[in-house]
Amino acid sequence: MKSILFILSGVLVFCGCGTTIPGMVVQTVPFNPSGKTILIQHFDFYPEMATDVDRSSVAGFGEVIAFDVQNYLKKAGFRYPIVVKVGEQLEGDFLIKGIITRVSGGNVHQRIFGELFGFGATDVRARGEVVDLKTSRSLVGFSFAKQSRWTRLPNEAAVRENISEIAQEIAKVIIQR
Repeated sequence: MKSILFILSGVLVFCGCGTTIPGMVVQTVPFNPSGKTILIQHFDFYPEMATDVDRSSVAGFGEVIAFDVQNYLKKAGFRYPIVVKVGEQLEGDFLIKGIITRVSGGNVHQRIFGELFGFGATDVRARGEVVDLKTSRSLVGFSFAKQSRWTRLPNEAAVRENISEIAQEIAKVIIQR
């Protein structure tokens, strides 16, 4: 019986169960965003780098993450979160900008049949910063990665869920200041 438990625990450890990539937030200068105008720029994203998803369905993810951050900030009581396009005139107090560095849809069939072990997980990663527009100083840098191991959603829906989770983490960076 002990040998079976030992083998089973070894399989769980070596098959990817339980590993998560932690987020990272680095604050360089303290700031208070309450009552200020926060601009959220469309994140840079190149759909050509996405894997295991229909690239046309993820093409707008840079814009989607910006609107998700805006929604989370509005829900938290911020009155002036505004989404702007890259290249637009920037008139506000703070700017959130970033890049989506990875979108992998994983494998829905592996998630369905091997979800106990974390097989087929999606992987979405983004990094960016919060900039003080008056001084052009970077106030906070962030990097987040989200995976969907335990979902039966199709690849595109699962990575969309990951984008929303990352947007929520970015909003928390602002809310907790």
